[in-house]
Amino acid sequence: MTPATNSVSNGQVELITSSPSFGTSSVSVLVKRSYQIIPDSVAIRLDNDEAFRKIDEYYDDGDPETSTVKFESELASDKNWTDVVIVGEAYAAQGKPCHQRQVSVGIANRLAVTLLVSGDRQCHHVPGGLPSFSDPQPFEVMPIRYERSYGGWDTKSDEKIPFWYPRNMQGVGVVLNNVREAVQGLRLPNIESAEHRLTPQNIFIGDPHRWHLQPLPQGLGWRQKTWFPRCGLIGARPPFLDAGATLREQSMGWLPEDYASLSLQQRLAPDHLKFANGASFGLSFDDLRGDEPMHLHGLTPEGDLRFALPGDQPTIALDLGRGGEVLPTKLLTVLIEPSHLRLDMIWSGTHAIGEYRKWQEVKNLVAEVA
Repeated sequence: MTPATNSVSNGQVELITSSPSFGTSSVSVLVKRSYQIIPDSVAIRLDNDEAFRKIDEYYDDGDPETSTVKFESELASDKNWTDVVIVGEAYAAQGKPCHQRQVSVGIANRLAVTLLVSGDRQCHHVPGGLPSFSDPQPFEVMPIRYERSYGGWDTKSDEKIPFWYPRNMQGVGVVLNNVREAVQGLRLPNIESAEHRLTPQNIFIGDPHRWHLQPLPQGLGWRQKTWFPRCGLIGARPPFLDAGATLREQSMGWLPEDYASLSLQQRLAPDHLKFANGASFGLSFDDLRGDEPMHLHGLTPEGDLRFALPGDQPTIALDLGRGGEVLPTKLLTVLIEPSHLRLDMIWSGTHAIGEYRKWQEVKNLVAEVA
């Protein structure tokens, strides 16, 4: 893939050329526009559009081995669904410290995601019995980051079996066995699903082959490319996965039926379109137009933020030497930063070139956006 940049007044523009291994070349035109969120109204265009992010950016300028992605690279030419990604924090109601807080995202008058956010907690070892969880500490603001969601690693339960949770290697709360060194003081997740929480009854994984039965990591931001199931869509297979395992990601549409056995036999073709989708579970959509009403609860100091996406889909054309040809346009990403009352939207239009030799017929390569 070779990116080339165009600059037009109707948004930031990137041209992406690709020659997939199966022999069909294409050109995609990406358009990015930035907007100011107006509470109880429609988002309006900002004077300056945010530039495309060309590499993954990590929280706190961190090391990819220990930090999670804040902003993912925006040069994906296409996706299976539209990603809605929210980078922000949970706020206590009316600024009064609280121990727990529900936050939610509603899109097009439907509830998409509800999270339970708790203050900092620890696990305490009980010899021969279930551990105890400390009460959550009060908080006013809690970052919604996957470092605070279920996941992480356990190298203390069994030194011969260092274990990393495939769905989120940077999280907290993962432990294999009731070993004091692994349990005592273990940080517990701040961000969970209210329906599938980590409890003293389910915290111990036991056999590492049972990892897929544990809670899904919850969040609103990007799920990283190296985590399962994203990495599984391009050929990576997580350890400790039996051939007959049934994964929740199958019923959610992320993985094909019999994924575990087919991947073991190396019989799965890469799915690059689904791999490009990195939004949190519940925030990828196949019917988003870009003019929907939004309702964010608990993600701003005011408590509720209602607004509408702008609905100004660009017209994308590509001139290959025969004049501009209008391309079908697809909304790829909606990136929302509630605390800053701003959002970015990215669209794509793709033209198939055909066999690689067809490039010699291309006399021009200019994007036209209106």
